Amino acid sequence: ISSKEEEELNSRSLINMCVGEEVPTVTHEISYSPQVSRQKQQTVKACGVEYFRSESEWIEKQQQTICTPSINVYAWLMDKVNCFGEGYPLWTAYGELIHLLRDKTLINPDGTYIDDDFDNWVTHPTLQMILNLEPYLWSHFGWSIRVFYSCDKSIIFAQLTPVCGHEYKMKMSKVKAQYPAIELYVMQEEYREGKGWWLKDLYTESSFPLDWLVPARRYQYGTINLQIPAQSEKILDCVYGNWHVFSKGHAGDDNECGD
Repeated sequence: ISSKEEEELNSRSLINMCVGEEVPTVTHEISYSPQVSRQKQQTVKACGVEYFRSESEWIEKQQQTICTPSINVYAWLMDKVNCFGEGYPLWTAYGELIHLLRDKTLINPDGTYIDDDFDNWVTHPTLQMILNLEPYLWSHFGWSIRVFYSCDKSIIFAQLTPVCGHEYKMKMSKVKAQYPAIELYVMQEEYREGKGWWLKDLYTESSFPLDWLVPARRYQYGTINLQIPAQSEKILDCVYGNWHVFSKGHAGDDNECGD
């Protein structure tokens, strides 16, 4: 047995243990690149979109399922990722990080969601584990996954989305559905001469020193045990400026953060 096959078997075993049942194997054509870069990466552009399900499957599922609300799926996902262990970070990011630290909530008093998505950062190992959960998301929650990929077919961004209320489109855009999507921004390790290890968001092209994110801090939100970056406030200061004051502005791209 090869080391790659052994790694896949260990991953399957860990997934099945954390989920509590055997999860069917995912079959999809999009690859991902877990390699570590030794220098600052060139710009990575999104070249296309791919769903994990066909359009016919999607339409059929819409007609026969009741989708689970985002906050419940998010709670389930965090529980599984935390079960995977310290080598699989899933950091709350961008707008959701602001809402946690400033507003102390992700949900309005009337029960509606504050934001139209749930922003997160993931490493390649975490991404692969979450992609392997798609059959469970599909069968138990009425959710699936859509990915944005680069021209070399590497995933740089992923959206977990309910099938309910979502029109199947091969278009790089925000998800419009019955409930907000859970978005995963893929982080790539980079080694920079004289600066050490950094993490780069391959979709927004923003970069942060590794120790701004690692080790992840635990943040208890109700019954959900979230992970947030080690130096969350520094990240928000860099990306948003005065994030303590409400603004309709969004995070800019290509932020170069650091001390």
